[in-house]
Amino acid sequence: MKEKNLYIILIPTCIILCAILAIISYLKIVNNNNDSIKFKNEYERFNGEKSSSGKEYKKLNIDRNNPIKYSNYDEIIDVIENKSGVIYLGFPECPWCRTALPVLFDVLKENNIDNLYYLNIKNERDSYVVQDDKITYELDDNDREIKGTKGYFRLLDVLDRYLTEYIISYEGKTYETGEKRLYAPSVIFVKDGKVLGIQVSTVETQEDGYDELTKDQYDELYGIYESYIVEMNSDTCSLDSSC
Repeated sequence: MKEKNLYIILIPTCIILCAILAIISYLKIVNNNNDSIKFKNEYERFNGEKSSSGKEYKKLNIDRNNPIKYSNYDEIIDVIENKSGVIYLGFPECPWCRTALPVLFDVLKENNIDNLYYLNIKNERDSYVVQDDKITYELDDNDREIKGTKGYFRLLDVLDRYLTEYIISYEGKTYETGEKRLYAPSVIFVKDGKVLGIQVSTVETQEDGYDELTKDQYDELYGIYESYIVEMNSDTCSLDSSC
């Protein structure tokens, strides 16, 4: 009798627990799909449009099941300092981003990476112009100085050792800002709280972000991304890193 009562209690409990786990899994899938579709819409919205310079944006056809996960500075910094993952910093109007993304998605799919942390940095960074031979903050549409967000500068501090100096070139002269810079696109590869590398832009031989990659350029960029993925998935130590 006691065993029967025990079964009467355990069976509904197991059913409830299974239902809860199923709901949690479903909500995760829905959330991921929402991010994927949001990203698809964000980038495909510029298909056929032209930039302020009159050049036509590359047409992108992004899979509805892409690995994008919209992120924030807290999460990205946590990944960089404590976890493993691939981070993409960019924005849809960036021609270099639109060139790099299809290659990056191909590499991630081929290597079964189903999570790409994404942050749109278009309005996060500070911006300078040169006036009277001096650099000064650029003004936005509301005549406010574009000084960058606190989150952006936090990320700069975390990545300081990996970044290059922010230098402004104007009419044959260069001007130092005294800061580092996150350029778009930046793809950051992290393993166990260690930055393996940051791939900025595409490849050196591509001179215009609006140009299509040649096969050799595609293969070169693919190889760069994949080399970091292989290192992320490797249990061995590379020659230039500690264990």
